Amino acid sequence: MRLPQIRVGSSAMNASEDGESGIRYRARPFVCGAIGNWTPPLVAGLTEHAPTALSAFVGRDDFVLFGSGRTDRWRATGSVGHRWGALASGPPPRHWRDASEGWMSAGAEINEAYVALHADALGMQDLYYRRIGDAVYFAGRMEPLVDMDDARLGINWGAWASTLALTAPIGEDTPFAEIRRLRAANAWVLRDGRLSLESFEPSWMAEELDPAFGAADAVDAVAGSLRSTRRTVIALSGGWDSRLLGILARRRHSRMRAWTTSPDDGRDHDVEYAGPVAEALGMKHHVLIPDAGAWVSEHAAVRRRVEFQTVHHTWLMPLARALHRDGAPLLDGLAGDVLFKASFVSDALVDERDPELQRQWLWEGLEDGRLRADDLLRPAVADSFIDINRDAFKAAVAPFAGHSAAVTLGKLHTRAARSIASSPLWVLGPEINVELPFLHPDVLKAAVRVPLSSKVNGEFYRRMVEAADPRIAALPSTNDGRPLAPAGARRQTSPESLKVLTDHVRSCEIVMGLFSPEGREAMLDAALRGPGSARRRKFKMLTWASLFADWLQHYRSKLVLEDFPMDRAAR
Repeated sequence: MRLPQIRVGSSAMNASEDGESGIRYRARPFVCGAIGNWTPPLVAGLTEHAPTALSAFVGRDDFVLFGSGRTDRWRATGSVGHRWGALASGPPPRHWRDASEGWMSAGAEINEAYVALHADALGMQDLYYRRIGDAVYFAGRMEPLVDMDDARLGINWGAWASTLALTAPIGEDTPFAEIRRLRAANAWVLRDGRLSLESFEPSWMAEELDPAFGAADAVDAVAGSLRSTRRTVIALSGGWDSRLLGILARRRHSRMRAWTTSPDDGRDHDVEYAGPVAEALGMKHHVLIPDAGAWVSEHAAVRRRVEFQTVHHTWLMPLARALHRDGAPLLDGLAGDVLFKASFVSDALVDERDPELQRQWLWEGLEDGRLRADDLLRPAVADSFIDINRDAFKAAVAPFAGHSAAVTLGKLHTRAARSIASSPLWVLGPEINVELPFLHPDVLKAAVRVPLSSKVNGEFYRRMVEAADPRIAALPSTNDGRPLAPAGARRQTSPESLKVLTDHVRSCEIVMGLFSPEGREAMLDAALRGPGSARRRKFKMLTWASLFADWLQHYRSKLVLEDFPMDRAAR
């Protein structure tokens, strides 16, 4: 079967940016293709709508692979593999499962018996797909899969319920009903002409609790995972993740630089606390404070970078632009607190041994009352969203039920993988190399060995930082539990920002229809009046509703625009 025409070389230089998001694929390639009985018109549509110039890496009747940059090729007995976006480094792969776990990489393996298209073992990297007929068409971004044909796609209400409850879709969900995201440690495998989903259990699942495993042992595991080079810079906040990585990286390189920005929380403790840490580590420290209009000017680009899948990260974009210009590799602390600090964990959850109740407590901690305490949505909508999201969460964490580290693994595969990981992977990257040491398999094994009870209130993590450098550990941190001063002005709640948010919602009948009349009035009040907790709840709801309305407007020509399913069923 002949490959479709694709854009290559200088002919596509004007397509080097991904639409309004402005993404440039410098450090990590864009990849797309098809597995199974693919058809040339659909593959042509997929490559035609790629965000950047492509080259053909594999062209077979049963598998095609295109990319914007080099993939890492590997060979084993009878197999040829391609991997991209590796988040760790390991021994040479023997099969796709090795590349998925040891290198924390998405990729493909081809041999005489089968072809496998796989995700990384944590599901941190985006690999989206549409199954059409006897083929699976895939891409590292959803947009080409949306535009590859003339079909209109449906709204995935479950994904939007999860985005409200947990700040991002979970499991396989995406905002589109027909587009899915390949799960962690899963692969589409073509064998004897048949496509099937296959999975494996990563080696850290076999680790057992070890009360003798100490903080210094965990620090050694993190230190062993560092790949930083002499040019590496660090995103230094006021917390422990970046502080620990800064201590360990500084041991290797005498000259490092740190960057800090305002998290737009009205307090800026990150800026206050990062300075003394950088000084104590002997790092040149750059501090970037965005201007008052930064949220208004940056929110559209961030939403498109993360493909409307989370309400977070707009505050980070001014720093990301500076780091993109700098070009140096970046050290980021993604998942450190998830692995070694019991965030979102109640006392009841720590003591719970029943897997079903444990899952329920974890869901309630992550959901944080966004749905259960709601009086803004219509009751039927709120009840349906709760049921939908509970079921989706149960399915997403089912592989860890009964495991001693079920809570840690559940948080890692839901909120961290789908909501927080988009910060280093799609805001800070792919323009620059972002190193994520906490995602190394050896660090994951270390975290699984630590009892959850030892992590409560950050005790184990505090000991880790002290073991690494007691002098740095003694400096003030955002984890110290000090009483918080009243928050000051925030860029994202300025009158100009609130107008943008409310205008999105008011212009969308589908989203407006989800709220009660009283809820609409309360949420769209530009002043967001009421006690602090009420204002925060209204703002969270407003931000989600704006994101949903913005997505509906952005894709209006490609969507089947229908009201909430329960309303259609009632008519």
